[in-house]
Formats: sequence, C-alpha cells, structure tokens
Amino acid sequence: MNRNTRHLAAGALTAAVLVALTAYAATPDRGAPHAPAAMAATAAIASQASATPAARLISSRSKLPLARTQAADGYQRFIVKYRDGSVASRGASALVDNANAALRSAGIAGASGVRAALSLSHLRKTGVGADVLRASRRLSASESNAFLQQLRKDPAVLYAQPDYIKQRYEVVPNDPYFSQLQWDYTHPVGGMSASTAWDISQGEGVVVAVLDTGYADHSDLNANLVPGYDFIHDEAVAGDGDGRDDDAHDPGDWYGPYASSWHGTHVAGTVAAVTDNGAGLAGVAYKAKVQPVRVLGHGGGYTSDIADAIVWASGGTVDGVPANENPAEVLNLSLGGNGSCSQDPVTQEAVDGAIERGVTVVVAAGNDNQDAAFHSPASCRGVITVGANGIDGAKSWFSNYGATVTLSAPGGNATSGSSPDDMWIWSLGNSGAEGPEEEGLIGMIGTSQASPHVAAVVALMQSAAVAAGKPPLTPAQVKNILRGTARPFAVTPPVSTPMGAGILDAAAATFAATQDIGDEEAELLVNRVAITQLTGAAGDELLYKIEVPAGTRSLNLRSYGGTGNVSLYVSYDSAPTSTVFDRKSAKPGNSEAVVYTNPAAGTYYVRLVGEQAFANVAVLGIYQ
Repeated sequence: MNRNTRHLAAGALTAAVLVALTAYAATPDRGAPHAPAAMAATAAIASQASATPAARLISSRSKLPLARTQAADGYQRFIVKYRDGSVASRGASALVDNANAALRSAGIAGASGVRAALSLSHLRKTGVGADVLRASRRLSASESNAFLQQLRKDPAVLYAQPDYIKQRYEVVPNDPYFSQLQWDYTHPVGGMSASTAWDISQGEGVVVAVLDTGYADHSDLNANLVPGYDFIHDEAVAGDGDGRDDDAHDPGDWYGPYASSWHGTHVAGTVAAVTDNGAGLAGVAYKAKVQPVRVLGHGGGYTSDIADAIVWASGGTVDGVPANENPAEVLNLSLGGNGSCSQDPVTQEAVDGAIERGVTVVVAAGNDNQDAAFHSPASCRGVITVGANGIDGAKSWFSNYGATVTLSAPGGNATSGSSPDDMWIWSLGNSGAEGPEEEGLIGMIGTSQASPHVAAVVALMQSAAVAAGKPPLTPAQVKNILRGTARPFAVTPPVSTPMGAGILDAAAATFAATQDIGDEEAELLVNRVAITQLTGAAGDELLYKIEVPAGTRSLNLRSYGGTGNVSLYVSYDSAPTSTVFDRKSAKPGNSEAVVYTNPAAGTYYVRLVGEQAFANVAVLGIYQ
C-alpha cells in the first residue's frame, strides 16, 4: 500500500483565509507577556464545496512575517533554588524574607521602608525543587539584573534566574492551494524518506509528549491521543478560566491583534495524525500516541511551567499534579526564547532529569537566523536541536544554526503568499480566530515544524528497536544514530551557519535502530596529524585513540582553536568518561593539554567533551 501522501477528497475543499502570526516578545507585564509591534492578521472561512466533511483547507492572505524573538525589557517573576539545609530552603516564609532582603540590598526603588511599595511573594515550588517568586510590580532590566546579582552573592543560592517567557517557533504562510501537501515525507531532495521507514515501523507502543499550546479536537488526531495535562499556572496566560488541571485542550492563544495559532494541534498532527482513515493527512509515527501537555497560552508560556511539564511528561514528580500514567519516551518542544541555557538553569535541570529517566528531548532551533547557542532550550545540554530545511535541500532562510544544531528536518521555506504549496509544512489545525471552531488543515513554516518530524522518527526508532528484540535506545544512542544516518544537504550550508550532520533520513535511522549497537568506536589519531573542524553542542563527546610505541619519551595530547569550551579526559588502554579517567584538562576555552613523560607503550584514549557548544576545534596527538 502506498503511504507516500494522503489527499483530501476532490471537491471537498475551497479556498479560505488563515491567520499569520509570529513569535511574541518575551516581556511579562501584569502576569502576561507583551505582544510585538502590531501586524495585520485576518481570518475567514470559505463555504464547503462538498457535503463530504473530510476536512477544511485553511490558507492565508496576510503578509508573511519573520518569526523573531525580542529581548525582554524586564521581569516580574523569578526562579531561585537554595541549597538543601539552608535557612531559606526550610519554607516559603524564610525564602521570601531572604529574597526581599536581597531586593532591598540591591537598592531598588520602593523596596525599603516599613510599608514598602515593592515586595516579593511566593507562587509555588517547581518540579526540580526551585521556587517561583513574583514581584508586586515588573522590574526593569537593570533592576532585574541587580536583584539577581544580589541573590547570587548568597552562597546558599544554587541559581537564580528570571522566569522567562518562551514562545512557539513558527511562521504561518498564506494563500496556498491544496495539492501534494506532504512533500516533507517523500521528496528525494528535501524530504525525509518516511514511506520507506514505515516498512519497518509505524511507532507502535511509543508515547510522544508534545509540550505546546494543547490540542483542539480533530477527527484526524483524537484517536491517537493519551491523557495529558494543562501546566499553565497563570490564569491570564491560560485563558480557560482556571489554572492547572487535567484538561489539555487548547482554548485558543489569541493575543491582542494576533489570532489563535492552533500550534500544538499542528505539531501533534505531524507526529501522529491518524492514517489510512480516508481523511486528512498522515502522521510520521501514526501508530504512536501523542500526549498533549499545555504550556503555551496567551502570549507564550512561563519557563517555570515548561520545566514542570518536562519533569512530569518524562515520568518525574511535580507537587500537586497527579502522577503521569503514560510517561513519554520522547518529548517535543517546538518553543523557545532568547538567552542561552546557561542562563536558564531550571530548564537544564529539568532536561537533565528527563534524560536520566531515559527520555529523548527534541527541541526546535528557533527562527531568528541566529546562532542557536543564544536560545533556550535549543542550547541545553543533551537535547536534540533541530534546524529547518526546505524542499530544495537547503537551509531554510529563517532557521537558527550553529554548533548546537544536531541535524535538520523539513520546516518549509515559503517567502510570500504566492509561494507554492510545497514550500511549507501542512498539518492539522482549526479555523477559529479565538476559540476553536471548525477543524481543518493549516500550512506553516518554522523550526517548530521541523522538530516534530524528528521527534516522530525517534518514536519509529524506539518501536523498531524493541520489535527487533533490542533494548530501548538511550538518548545518547538516539542522537548518535540520527547524526550518523543524516543525509547530506543538497545545498551545503556556509561554514558560518552550520546546520548539524545533515537532513533527517527516517528510513536509515529507523533501520539503524534495529541493528546491534556495539562498543563506542574511537577515531584513530595519527602522530602529529591534527583532526580539525570539530563541532558539537554542550554535552557532546568525541572519542579518539592513539597508538604509542615502546621507547617513547613523551606524549602530548591537545585540543586547540575554534570557539566554545571543551575538556579532555584521557585513559590508558580503556575509554575514559567524564567521571572515570586517568588524567584530564578542563580549563576555560579550548586550549587543553595532557602530557605524559616516558609513557607506557600501548593505546591511549582521548575523550573530548563539550562543556559548552564548540566549533572548529582541533585535536592533536604528538609523541617522540
């Protein structure tokens, strides 16, 4: 049976109009983020040309905007984590007293006096043990920095950060026609070889959690859902009349002049839309299940909510939230915001916990045509960061890039309303400008659309591995397979904008998951011959070995050049780890060296570890 694409019944569709939106600025105000400068957006629904309600095609006539994040001009909510046993960790009252003292010490106007106009209150504790605080007014950027610096001076503080607002990563193009919509599955240049992968696996038995805007009911999706959760704590952001609960429906995320996006439904449809049902479109892993986890609402979503959702969806415990009866094997986060993950430790801690539980975390690189190292969670250690390519097999014009990008996947590359159908990604959506109305199909472009292609292929891989009698793949093994099976770009990205290992190849990755994964292989270092142009994300590791002959007087193992921060770990006769090794060099930057005098003859293994994202680094072994 040919599963290349799914088409709606002829005559069932007519042209219509869809809303165009872009990322909102990450600026909280009175409990909700600001929207960006005004941008025209309209929506309308055309009449149905056939009595067969297979689906509704939604297109757009709005100007296509750039999906750019914007720097925050201040914050009202903050996240702080104290060390166990400290006074402030013993309860909310002590924590608030300590934080208000830091506010006063920072010299912020209104924080002092018997009846201080500015004070902090405790909102809740997060799933990673950090606490969320809210100021009685929004602090400016300089006030926020002064307050955080004062908090960080306390040796009892593990970390302190703003409660950043993160946004969905998508652009919605306009005025498409219905024809050959799912090029992203099958096109030989820019597609991902999904139909060949389906001969091996369809994702059965795997749960993919989609952390997004929730879901709108859709006949091409509902059968493939398992119960999720709404993690939005702030009622103004939630827009559904309450806070956290077990209803992950998307009530709409309209904000100011911007209509609802139905972004979570679109992402979920790419992962696992119902297939072979004679209606709608096909999902990549159509026998997997999607767990909708609502974290984005009006104007975006708070980092504290997203971190809790990462913990819960991956099988961890969050106070006040029922245990997840269907923990996911894969998480998809088509969202993000400005600032590196080193400035967002609560997200990194949540990601670390998910990975420790064996869960693969897939995230969008972002749509600013910038280095993804300056975005979170795209720069978090251990995640699979996905850039976007178009049907031409080239980097999409909007896609973020850099050493943190693991690989690329179809994300579209439409540039105007006259762009043809095969320049964006089609999936499920809704016609409602505010609340949900009629179900339909929506075309979007963005790294938000690229990321769920990869998350769904991870589901194919895990299902295929288990079906082949293998143990489930670890997150590190998943990442290595995706890199090792990626297809080269048809148009090679410039050296200045690296896009990872290549374009996602679903068939090759799924097949590789069924094969035995042997011991880690080390690349051979030849005496005095450098291996150059090494690139990787934070947490990535590269293993090398060098054969040292008898009678050698000295051995010098080095890394140098490029950008970022790496460390070297060295062992004799066995591969080292970052915790088990003979010697190491871990200085700031990339200039590391391990030196042996009169080394024993034999094999020395060198592990290069990215403490931060790194690019164009060289490693060299010299013996004499």
